[in-house]
Amino acid sequence: MQIDPNPSDEHELPSLEAVLAGTLALMTGYSQALQADLHPQQRLLMGAKIGNNLELLAGHLGLSESFHRIVLGLRARWQLMSACTAQAEPSCAAASTLLH
Repeated sequence: MQIDPNPSDEHELPSLEAVLAGTLALMTGYSQALQADLHPQQRLLMGAKIGNNLELLAGHLGLSESFHRIVLGLRARWQLMSACTAQAEPSCAAASTLLH
C-alpha cells in the first residue's frame, strides 16, 4: 500500500465514512482527561454530538442489521455517559439543553 504524501482528499470521504471518522475523532477528544478538566461544557457538547452521530449511523441504509444493533447499543451508552457528565458538572447542564 502506498501512502500519498499530499493527502488533498482527506475531507472528501463518502458520507458514511465521514460520519464514522468524525465520530471516532469526537470520541478521542471526549476521552482526553485534559479536555474534561479544562472544558467540561465542550466535552458535554462532544458527547451529545457523538450520540447524534451514532443515531445517524444507526439509521443508515448502507450498514448491516448487526452493525445497526451495535450502534444503537453504543448510542444508549453515550446518552447515559452524557447525562452522568451533566450531573457531575452542573455548569454544563445549560450547554446540554442547547442540543435538544
